[in-house]
Amino acid sequence: MSYRAVIRAQTQPARSPPRDGFQTPLITRTLLLAVIALAAGGGMLVTDSTTTAQAITGAGGDWANLLRAMAVLKLLFASAATAAVLWRLGAPISAERWGGYALAAAATWAGPGLIWGLAHIGQGTLLLHGGLVATAVLVWRDPATGRLLSEIIARRRATSQARR
Repeated sequence: MSYRAVIRAQTQPARSPPRDGFQTPLITRTLLLAVIALAAGGGMLVTDSTTTAQAITGAGGDWANLLRAMAVLKLLFASAATAAVLWRLGAPISAERWGGYALAAAATWAGPGLIWGLAHIGQGTLLLHGGLVATAVLVWRDPATGRLLSEIIARRRATSQARR
């Protein structure tokens, strides 16, 4: 079978089950964003203000500013991982796979909040990086990701060939 025949077979629309209940992209994306909001808020609220103030005075203002700047930078990484997951949630997904994405996103978003409080830097770092790695593995190993990427490539090839 030629390369083009393989791509054509992969890009044929699969007969997906009807989208109802948990399968709709709006519901899965909304639920994921709610989980992320809860995790990020929980990470920020774990450390009380007196503990944070003691950590700032103990570590020095410059060190605290550096750690908080790193927490903001890590939010950008969490945003990129979330964008990949939200893109993936445009197709039907099983509840188990969605649960894996939700746990990985929750860990990723709780990490910077813990780092921001300056009392749980090690735990925040482990949560953030563990969540990022888990998200990358889940998206990479998801069978729907290959199908979605094949559809994008096929559309772009058709557009470029139509221009010629």
